[in-house]
Amino acid sequence: MELGKTLYVADRKAWRTWLSRHHGRAKEIWLIYYKKSSGKARIPYNDAVDEALCFGWIDSIVKKVDDERFAQRFSPRRRGSVLSQLNKERIRKLVLEKRMTGAGLRAVAHAYDGGSDHGTAWIPVDVARAMRRCPAAWRNFQKFPESYKRIRIAYLEGRRRQGAEPFRRSLGYLVRMTAKDKRFGFVRE
Repeated sequence: MELGKTLYVADRKAWRTWLSRHHGRAKEIWLIYYKKSSGKARIPYNDAVDEALCFGWIDSIVKKVDDERFAQRFSPRRRGSVLSQLNKERIRKLVLEKRMTGAGLRAVAHAYDGGSDHGTAWIPVDVARAMRRCPAAWRNFQKFPESYKRIRIAYLEGRRRQGAEPFRRSLGYLVRMTAKDKRFGFVRE
């Protein structure tokens, strides 16, 4: 895929301003990030994704531009596309912060229809069994936020689809970290 129209913004506010003006008619934009080693200002990745979600857009392909820069493609979310568990959690937070726009809410409404996505995290039997073998892990896991548990379970289910060994390694890591009362991955308080 060729690099299309590019945009450089130094901060979240400038990115949100661009999205507010162009989200309804632009087909895509390649957001330019300077590498941290360049010392040049750049919008943090998580901020860029959060703002894109607010307007019903999604991030995708990353391409190297040169030795100092890379670009990430952002585009409107396709109707009915699947939301990752991580993005569902981001959207919940953005809704609570009143940052989501009407366009953003319309783009993701299908993922929340019926209310089946809220509430207590479902824990697969084999994951619960592995956690219970380590009382500290089971005790700590029970007190973690439901959003974190849903993200970890969704990740494990993805690893399960990759095969028994990736699943086993990831489950073992989750149990070890949880026994130490440590969360990992995308965690924002």
